[in-house]
Amino acid sequence: MNSFLRSPRKRFAPIRVFSLLLVAVLLCFAGCKDSLKNAFKVEDPQLKPIETMVQQNVPLGSTQGSVLEFLSARGYPTDNPTEPDTIVGIIRHIDTEKMQPVTARVTFYFDKNGKLKSIDVVRTMNAPIPK
Repeated sequence: MNSFLRSPRKRFAPIRVFSLLLVAVLLCFAGCKDSLKNAFKVEDPQLKPIETMVQQNVPLGSTQGSVLEFLSARGYPTDNPTEPDTIVGIIRHIDTEKMQPVTARVTFYFDKNGKLKSIDVVRTMNAPIPK
């Protein structure tokens, strides 16, 4: 049977199926954008080890107590937060390739239930190690 003799609904069925699949994939990526954004937020290669360490030890959904325990156990000082529902930690790391210290101000953002929803890692000046 000639394809032009088929009804228009049957002729465009593959296009409809493809369109629906494309919309479903786009919706999936739209829903995952926050977790993808948090996973690859830092572009500075010297800050990536700090971001990775934080994400491994206090994953999204951790409590404020877990974050404070993580910072305290490693001797990282906290700083005064500028926003509510945040904890700011100052994390000093040694870049093993360049043998230089790297210091980051890590801001932990919490939702209304006190669960970690995102982090922000920003390079700061290297201060002398407190004695």
